[in-house]
Amino acid sequence: FGRKRQARNRIFLLPYRNRRLGSSAVFRIRAALIAFFCLFSASAAGAGDMTYNAEITVDVTAENASVAREKAMTEANRQAYTAVAKRVTTADGVRRLNELNDAQILNFIKEVSIISEKASNVRYIATLNVAVNEHILKTYMQENDIPFVIGSVANILIIPTFREFKTDAPMLWEADNLWRKAWEQNPRAIGSVRFFSIPANGSNYAALDAEKALRMDGMALDKIAFINNTKDIYVADAVYNGIEGLNVTLYSYRDGREESVSVPGDRSPQLFIDAINQISDHIYNQIKKQNVVDRQSKSEITVLYSYAYLRDWLMLEKQLKEIGYVNGISTAAVGSGKVQFKITYIGGFDKLLEALRSKYYNLKSTGDFYIIEKI
Repeated sequence: FGRKRQARNRIFLLPYRNRRLGSSAVFRIRAALIAFFCLFSASAAGAGDMTYNAEITVDVTAENASVAREKAMTEANRQAYTAVAKRVTTADGVRRLNELNDAQILNFIKEVSIISEKASNVRYIATLNVAVNEHILKTYMQENDIPFVIGSVANILIIPTFREFKTDAPMLWEADNLWRKAWEQNPRAIGSVRFFSIPANGSNYAALDAEKALRMDGMALDKIAFINNTKDIYVADAVYNGIEGLNVTLYSYRDGREESVSVPGDRSPQLFIDAINQISDHIYNQIKKQNVVDRQSKSEITVLYSYAYLRDWLMLEKQLKEIGYVNGISTAAVGSGKVQFKITYIGGFDKLLEALRSKYYNLKSTGDFYIIEKI
């Protein structure tokens, strides 16, 4: 599992295995070069974007420990590859990526680190962190017309109102609001989208109650958005569905959309956890669908960047290329500590700006062009 061993295998095996992908020769050569480059840049690059990492647990029994370990590695690679695919593409894109066989998927694996492991004569159990090679995955998706929808950086604020029966008064801050307690104890992040429950602090308490939330009180919710530094607010009104299950009505403050989600299960803490997972998956899929629509339009801006050292510009260029919304960068002029270039991006300018700010850069408009600065 050591980095040297995996890196060595990746150099010698990648060109051969890529022939089995059935892709173009350009992809095979590019993938091999990228993998070779990653070997020498990994220590300097750091952990990288956690979007492309997955923590996987495997438990495999076979005729002996060696075979069990080999099967566990294959299983972990596919699980991690699928987990990453779900973050960066549509359901159809995940299906198409999963058509590759286990040997082909190995080409996309950048690194495997052991968190813990146990082995007997016939069994292997391990928790692993598997890193997927971002550049090879993006290249393969682009060459096979698989939509790439990562890039949204969002904080989704959930306002969980709850009642046992539909005729009951809705609860928000009350101690009996099991739905809000579940969100507080089980916050969730999918890729770069973070879901969190409205914090029970004095400012939020003074601005909002359950009645205002359910009638989508604009003045109150605008204040909540400002207090909690978010543009995305969902009111999630949960009611028990008889003796089994939970019905959740989801209200989006941004676009006024109303949707209903039914979660089956017994009345237990697990029911609320299942509902949290289902609700957050649903919202995340909506974001991905919108991103697919956004990617149909392309825009271009001219940018000026001043740097002290050339390596500063090379680092900025690398970080720009890592942003999902950036479709291309073309350099117009470099010299005297300045570089002028064009950014071609997809979707709205606000999303590009939000993604840049997540990397601690900001854009300032001068009218004819933009200046990019480190925050």
